[in-house]
Amino acid sequence: LNVAIMFTDIVSFTKLSEKMDLKDVMRLLSDYQSIMVEAIFENNGTVDKFIGDAVMANFGTPKSYGNDAQNAFNCARDMQISMREWEKERSLKKQLIIKHRIGIHYGRCVVGNIGSNERMEFAVIGDTVNVASRICDACKEIKADILISDNLKNQLNEKIKSELIKNFKIRGREKSIDLHKITL
Repeated sequence: LNVAIMFTDIVSFTKLSEKMDLKDVMRLLSDYQSIMVEAIFENNGTVDKFIGDAVMANFGTPKSYGNDAQNAFNCARDMQISMREWEKERSLKKQLIIKHRIGIHYGRCVVGNIGSNERMEFAVIGDTVNVASRICDACKEIKADILISDNLKNQLNEKIKSELIKNFKIRGREKSIDLHKITL
């Protein structure tokens, strides 16, 4: 299937959590994940998994809801709005300000049940998933809050302003891709 894959992660989470009480780390992660999940569900996405402080979501499984790339982009927009509101709340309480990154890619994936007789799970796998994860990682290098692939941008129903990053070398891949730095 053609699927939009999104990864998010908290900026400098390892450094943040090192100085925090474990209960506070769990509360922070739960609050962050709740914000992410709400935006994902509101935009017809599926939460694939939590990976530490990262969230993986997909748009287009188990069924498509129209323009899945647009739904993923709308989700990123909603996430940014929610994160700004959370930032204000945390600031008023004199708590650490939490920032995050988002990477989104669109392409073909293998979708289905994978596993053994003892443990089976629904999974979305393939190069598109790997690239989406690397795009989220690339936010660090490019100093971006949101990066999307050219594939995703070309599927959108709207014209968006972005800064083009041409021929970005994705770690572990021979072929480079064009990315778009988004400011929402």
